[in-house]
Amino acid sequence: MATVYDDPAFFAAYAGMGRSRGGLASAGEWHLLAPLFPEMEGCDVLDLGCGYGWHCRYAADHGARSVLGVDLSEAMIAAAKEKNPHPAITYRVAAIEGYPFPEEAYDLVVSNLALHYVEDLDEVYRGVHRALREGGVFLFNIEHPTYTAGVREEWITDAAGRALYWPVDDYYYPGERVTDFLGFPVKKYHHTLTQILMGLIEAGFVLEAVVEGAPDPAWLDLPGMRDEMRRPMMLLVRARKGAAR
Repeated sequence: MATVYDDPAFFAAYAGMGRSRGGLASAGEWHLLAPLFPEMEGCDVLDLGCGYGWHCRYAADHGARSVLGVDLSEAMIAAAKEKNPHPAITYRVAAIEGYPFPEEAYDLVVSNLALHYVEDLDEVYRGVHRALREGGVFLFNIEHPTYTAGVREEWITDAAGRALYWPVDDYYYPGERVTDFLGFPVKKYHHTLTQILMGLIEAGFVLEAVVEGAPDPAWLDLPGMRDEMRRPMMLLVRARKGAAR
């Protein structure tokens, strides 16, 4: 299964992004995602779409017994091994949809900005539920449906380039969307809010937190950041296998 992340030109552009260079502290969602992590001391963790391995390293540094990071991109896995090595971490090239999800193998499954590349969320949800031990946590961040239903995921602007509004179209038609990311056509999948949340419930999860990704107030004076208050870009969800705590 090919991925644009293995295109050398795209990967070079991605590597130049602030979040790629600066790690978790440079990720716009980190102020919201970090508080949702459970205690990880002695836990077994799976990171789906691990990218550079920042979250793998975070889990290992917080006492995880083992961490497996999987990513479809060979370039990403090579970078993760270089940037975020740790004795507790194993990295493996694998598609999220193709991962076997061994039964009751993990205490935490995390996925950050990867599930919008997955066509069949329900299949992944069932696999994650199977792979978690009772009481285990599924924590993920996915592009918000308002964002993925955006036309080309771009603002409508005036002649001066100022953002006028964010267009949303074909919201109730889930499926493939092709957008421009870093100057390259990138294929993603739009899922409605009902699909994302009710799919978890139908797979047997209990929802514990749903957070729409507003920017960090400390970042609002950065160029273009106040426009990020006009529509949500990300959706963060924490769900548990078994009864809520």
